[in-house]
Amino acid sequence: MKKIDTYEKTRKILPPFSFVIRCASFVCRKKEHVKTIKIGRIPKPPYLLICSHASFMDFFSAIKLTLPYQPYWVSTIEEYIDKDFIFRELGVIPKRKFTNDPRSAKMMLEVLRDRKKILIIYPEARYSFVGKAERLDNGIAKLAKNAGVPIVMITNHGHYLRDPQWGDHKIRKVRPIVDEMRCIVPKKYVKSLTADEIQQIVNENYDFDEERYQLDNNILIKYEKRAEGIERILYKCPHCGKEFEMSSKGTHFKCDACGAEYELKENGTISRINGESKFTKVSDWYYWEKKCCFEEVKNGTYAFEDEVRVEHLKGTGVGFVPLEGKYVLKHTVEEGIVVSSDNNFKFVRSPLQNYAIHIEFDYKHRGACIDLATNTETYFVYPLNRWKEVTKIHFANEAIYDLHKDRLNKESK
Repeated sequence: MKKIDTYEKTRKILPPFSFVIRCASFVCRKKEHVKTIKIGRIPKPPYLLICSHASFMDFFSAIKLTLPYQPYWVSTIEEYIDKDFIFRELGVIPKRKFTNDPRSAKMMLEVLRDRKKILIIYPEARYSFVGKAERLDNGIAKLAKNAGVPIVMITNHGHYLRDPQWGDHKIRKVRPIVDEMRCIVPKKYVKSLTADEIQQIVNENYDFDEERYQLDNNILIKYEKRAEGIERILYKCPHCGKEFEMSSKGTHFKCDACGAEYELKENGTISRINGESKFTKVSDWYYWEKKCCFEEVKNGTYAFEDEVRVEHLKGTGVGFVPLEGKYVLKHTVEEGIVVSSDNNFKFVRSPLQNYAIHIEFDYKHRGACIDLATNTETYFVYPLNRWKEVTKIHFANEAIYDLHKDRLNKESK
């Protein structure tokens, strides 16, 4: 069994592999009628390219927009399962999500500074759940500053609408799909500004709204099961306040506790069909839940505990292997995430260790899970009873980080 080597030197991209991936990109974009646009002057390599991330189609758009150059990529390590050889030949750098790995940073700098190539990063390190930006890593500006390269951005419009991560992954028909590329931090500003100033520019420009895009372009999604799975992100009823009692079928979703029922309309808006609507946008409901969770953390009333199944990423040909024993996941305001077992296994992620976590709603049809990693190991943790709560855990992790960060800042003053 070959273990995935995150320390192997990044390979030079050979023309045959580049040709194959460009052909695949062309076929997929042609099928989905994707239009790509370059806005303003795009610098020649090297540059750091950050992209919004909502579906696998994002990769094919980036290939088109970087022509005639051959970009290098940063990818999550589990994507290497059964694809190790081809990923290496395509210049993909493996990275474990939300870890501070100096070796990965060194490989990225080598691509930018020594090879003078394009490096593509999806800075959210996860898919967007409501078609809006998630929190970013502040290391983007530091990487560009250390490499002395400009920052370019691709904003993908329509990808989330085509295949929302909470859905059943039945591709919706979406027209138009438009991907825009522009330089957001020219090289002269990278040299003259501080890393904090550069990061502020990145945060201000890394902004998109798929709901607004759908309404502005009069995109109607007529898929008859378009609401199915939406309870994965809309888990709390705004009418009775009950959590994890939501269900969906067809174009409707409802609270099974109080009966409040909504319709997800063709234009992406939502409306209650048996009373007054609390929300008309999915994102507003989602961010209301986030606010509620942040209040729980602030008040010290948030806590999660459940038996879990733990799968360990072993190697390229094997993938994830379930660990033997009984495991429990605890997530608390003071201790962060702790996974322990009856066989002396223990994984601890302290409150300040990560500003965000990666979750999956149904990873390869094995269930909802949380991605936990060190610089050398990756574990997918599957709640056995409270599996509906992964979105709330995702919210709580950010809230707990912010709470402890504020405490630390107050203590340092």
